[in-house]
Amino acid sequence: MMMNMKAILLRIYSFFQKISGFKKFGSGSTIKYPSKIWNKMYIEIGKNSFIAENSFLAISQVGEIKPIFKIGDGVCIGSYFFAACIVKIIIENNVLISDRVFISDHIHDYSDISLPIIKQKLVPKGSILIKNGSFIGVNVVIMPGVTVGKNAVVGASSVVTKDIPDYSVAIGNPAKVIRYYDKSQKCWINT
Repeated sequence: MMMNMKAILLRIYSFFQKISGFKKFGSGSTIKYPSKIWNKMYIEIGKNSFIAENSFLAISQVGEIKPIFKIGDGVCIGSYFFAACIVKIIIENNVLISDRVFISDHIHDYSDISLPIIKQKLVPKGSILIKNGSFIGVNVVIMPGVTVGKNAVVGASSVVTKDIPDYSVAIGNPAKVIRYYDKSQKCWINT
């Protein structure tokens, strides 16, 4: 049975993604076409990870800082994912990220009111860590300097401005923990 042309082109695109300049690109991983990727030499992708179409990995070196952008093994990222990294973003293993999620470790400076913001520098504001097994819902924004805990859930359309603990559920703008797993009682507790 012959593969259709779209499937053949996808395989060719995935093959060239693997061999074209990534710091690391693990076996079994796929980036769907079309996606936009800046500065692949700073990007590490583990094994069996998937990034859906229309995603944008905007990795930029600003000054002397060499950015670190890592995606672990078994990660699944939905379409229209946007990651903006100038310092460090790490997504650990087996993380599920829904469509239209934005994460950034920096902001655009706005302190000089005589200049349009687009002409001002990028300012690092803190690394981002998304720990093993977590789930990030659709339309979530993760701001700089945040850690999302192990097996944590961030609900749809939430804006994460502070750390989310391991084994918890957070929702809202700004995201607040509404439920967590109490290891001593071995049950989920509503806040």
